[in-house]
Amino acid sequence: MSADGDRGGTLLFFPAALLVMVVLAAVTVDFARLHLAQRQVDDLAAATANDAVTVGLDVDGLRSGADYRLDPGRVRALTATRADRAELPAVVSTRLTGARSVAVTVSAPVPLGFSRAIPGAPRRVIVRGEATANAHLR
Repeated sequence: MSADGDRGGTLLFFPAALLVMVVLAAVTVDFARLHLAQRQVDDLAAATANDAVTVGLDVDGLRSGADYRLDPGRVRALTATRADRAELPAVVSTRLTGARSVAVTVSAPVPLGFSRAIPGAPRRVIVRGEATANAHLR
C-alpha cells in the first residue's frame, strides 16, 4: 500500500499527458488538411490538363485541313477559368509541350490551423501538383 504522502502523484502527470495529446491531435488535423489540399491540387491539375487538350482544340485550323493542334489562346482562357473556380486560392499555369500536349502546374497555399500554437511551425504550406495530357487521335 502507499503512504499518505504519495497520494495524488499521478495527478501531476495528467496535465502534461493532456497537453501532449492536444498537440498530437492538432498535428493530425493539420496533416489531414494538407493531404486534402494536395489531393485537390492534383485533381485540379489533372482536370485542367484533360480539358485543355479537348477544349483547347484549334477549331479553325482543323476545319481548314490542318492537323489536330492546340490553340494557345483557348488553353490560356480555360486555365484562367479553372483558377477562378478552384476551391483553394490556386495559381494554375499551363504550357504547351507539343502540338497536341499540355503540361499543367498548380500551386496553392494551405493555412495551418493548429500548428501555429507550436513554436517554429509554419503558418502555411505551399502544395503543388502537376499533370500532363496528350491528345491521341484514333
